[in-house]
Amino acid sequence: MDPSATIVEIPDAATPILSGYQYDIVPTYKMIDDTDDQDALFRIQFLQAFGINDQEYHPEIVSAVIDDLYDRYKENEGIREMIESHPLYNAPDADADADADADTDPDDSSPSLRAHHCVDEGDNAEMIFLMMFSFHLFDLFHKCLRHAKHGEEIPQPLRDEIKESLRTLF
Repeated sequence: MDPSATIVEIPDAATPILSGYQYDIVPTYKMIDDTDDQDALFRIQFLQAFGINDQEYHPEIVSAVIDDLYDRYKENEGIREMIESHPLYNAPDADADADADADTDPDDSSPSLRAHHCVDEGDNAEMIFLMMFSFHLFDLFHKCLRHAKHGEEIPQPLRDEIKESLRTLF
């Protein structure tokens, strides 16, 4: 069994689904000029990254894979640096604010933000990790995960680009 695979039980499914994060895809959705086409391609590539090939969103798969990725990489120095640089990292009630924003922000096209519930206490690291899969950051963060998987240092220019995006988004 692939060590990066996650087994997910889906209600009403005859057998559990074996899924895992697909590090080898190359997100290209931002290379398209038309915003509707960008959004459609983002959704397709997002599902592909989570090993979902039937083009139907499965929140339990996305949630399980994100939980697994967080557990694997939460101590990675580069990922930790990006998370801790987020303006909401130590903000009180950030979980409540993010839940309200996810329910009301029409520009948020990330299905993961609507389905995943973070219950981390203390800092907001898990919530911020989840935000890295949003439309604005997914292509960049995917590169970080690929570096982390191979035990490589995440290049500083990539970390800086994500930190700058976080500053301008929030």
